[in-house]
Amino acid sequence: MKNFPEKFTNLLNEFSTGDGNDYIGQGNPNSSILIIGREHGFSKEKEWYKTEVKDNHDQWIKITSGEGFSDSGYSPRTCFADIEQEFRIGPKSNGTSPTWYIYQKIVNAICPHEMQAGKRGVPLLDFFDYCFITELSIESRPNNDDTEEKEKNATQKSINKRTPLLSSEFFRSFPIVILACGNYYDNYHIDFEKMFDVKWEGPTRPVVIGKKKYWMNLHYSNDRKRIVIHTCQASALIHAKEENTKNFYDKLVEYTSNR
Repeated sequence: MKNFPEKFTNLLNEFSTGDGNDYIGQGNPNSSILIIGREHGFSKEKEWYKTEVKDNHDQWIKITSGEGFSDSGYSPRTCFADIEQEFRIGPKSNGTSPTWYIYQKIVNAICPHEMQAGKRGVPLLDFFDYCFITELSIESRPNNDDTEEKEKNATQKSINKRTPLLSSEFFRSFPIVILACGNYYDNYHIDFEKMFDVKWEGPTRPVVIGKKKYWMNLHYSNDRKRIVIHTCQASALIHAKEENTKNFYDKLVEYTSNR
């Protein structure tokens, strides 16, 4: 992909913090779907934190200027090659994380398409061709629910620092935004209406998955050409049976189709 949206290149030029808070995201900047999670789910001590988060802004600068991808073979545009749409089991597995597994299912629901199969006949992840993903915070930890006060303060600081970036014209340009961040809205005092220039349209929509009750909050732009859906963290759906999660994806299709 040689052509990048002007709003995207402007964002790269306007936001450069050098501390990782200028993490832009991964996927296709020309797509119509934006998915925003809480934060990455691996330790900041891992090598991939530097590769995926700290170096992200500079990687995009190189790609948009025509310098190509990094020597590691990783690119924020195409992510990782030949990752299968099944859970990763063990270090040699070619599967994916619970979050990316759900992201693929979200994209497949909203943008049905045929996925390419890998060598074992298992479909290969391609959601990064159909959406763009980013995070509210660049703090990264395997468990972001049971965090200590020091960690919570770090997350709040990162969200505050990233709010101008996430409120930019680029992130406001997506017709469909999925905020898969659950209670971060309340825990970290995030004003999604102001961030995306939209208005909440109540009431909160319940979504029943098996015996559990989830929810979706719908926000629309004044011209109703853009919808922002705030819902649970993607990985929360992992433990539900496949047949029970169908209602969740059906609701996404219903709400994103009726703008």
